[in-house]
Amino acid sequence: MNKNSVLSPFMGKLSYINSLVLIRTSDPASKPYAFADWDQGIPGDVSFSPAVCTTLDSHRYGAYWQSDDFRGHVGCREWTAQLYDPGRPYIDVTTYSKRGNFIGELVGWSRFEDLPKPVIGMQGKQWLCLHECPAGERPGVIADLRAWTRKHGYPMPERPPRQPLYPDSEYQDDLNEFWNY
Repeated sequence: MNKNSVLSPFMGKLSYINSLVLIRTSDPASKPYAFADWDQGIPGDVSFSPAVCTTLDSHRYGAYWQSDDFRGHVGCREWTAQLYDPGRPYIDVTTYSKRGNFIGELVGWSRFEDLPKPVIGMQGKQWLCLHECPAGERPGVIADLRAWTRKHGYPMPERPPRQPLYPDSEYQDDLNEFWNY
């Protein structure tokens, strides 16, 4: 299904342990290449699941994540919650930090049926449109964010109350109920 010559010899599959893997179509018995995890999320909460997550996301939502981690606080849960929110016209991938805002490490994704949403983020003092920019605009610098949001009828981005927004600690009752069933 992929017209890209580099990827065409591969087929994507979901493994038995919920890893997303690429398998060579010419040799299905060959070792798969794992590139992400399919995260079913928190039982009973579909606001940020299912999602495509990385190993970094497992750490990002755990108890030992540091507020000054240079890899950023926006991960698969924040991405997916914004993707699924019909009232949110864009996905903001900004890590808001006391030492300066930045775009950290994350994996973005969408389903075939999802409408495109612009992906924006703040790096230092500069806002950027990274992907799916509106009205045929090219990815790049947003010179004046207020004018850009007004032009497209979008609200201004707002700093979330905390980051990461969906840490495991907020869902311990749900997780314990699931794992101890």
